[in-house]
Amino acid sequence: MNQISQPSPVLEIVRFRLRPGVDPQAFTADAARMDGWLATRPGFVRRRLGLADMGVWIDCIEWQDLATARAAADALMQEPTARPFLTAIDGGSVVMTHLDIAHAS
Repeated sequence: MNQISQPSPVLEIVRFRLRPGVDPQAFTADAARMDGWLATRPGFVRRRLGLADMGVWIDCIEWQDLATARAAADALMQEPTARPFLTAIDGGSVVMTHLDIAHAS
């Protein structure tokens, strides 16, 4: 039987630190201002932003598939609403990973 493969949903996990001197509360507000833009992106499902130990931030975004995640990442760089959020991040600390979702509940 010939089956057509469907794109699988993905988690985009971005790990980073803030630039020295950036206020975490202001950064969180900048992140929240991006929510409206994210909600308009094709394939967007949900987002969670968390602060781990030692000042490491984790931005976890669920996408319909890898193609929509990549398209949104490209568009984000041109989005004026994202500028304060992006400039607060220490670019050298960024690690982005995309994971196929194996199970969700």
